[in-house]
Amino acid sequence: MTLTELKHLYARQDLVEALVEPSINSGYIVEFRHRGGGLVPLTDITGSEQCYGDVDSATQQAFDVGFQQVRIADEY
Repeated sequence: MTLTELKHLYARQDLVEALVEPSINSGYIVEFRHRGGGLVPLTDITGSEQCYGDVDSATQQAFDVGFQQVRIADEY
């Protein structure tokens, strides 16, 4: 989901956790735990998962959605 779509879900209290984790390739991805279960990744408008070069950049995206805390997953 795009940043705008995720902001709407957060405003409706449908997202309960933000998670930054290492990407399979390189960098970091941002996912959000949905209230109904499952993870929702941050994507671009084409649906491709967004990858960030460092933890701080990825974490900022979760802050932009509205979260004040972000869980950082360990490296693989």
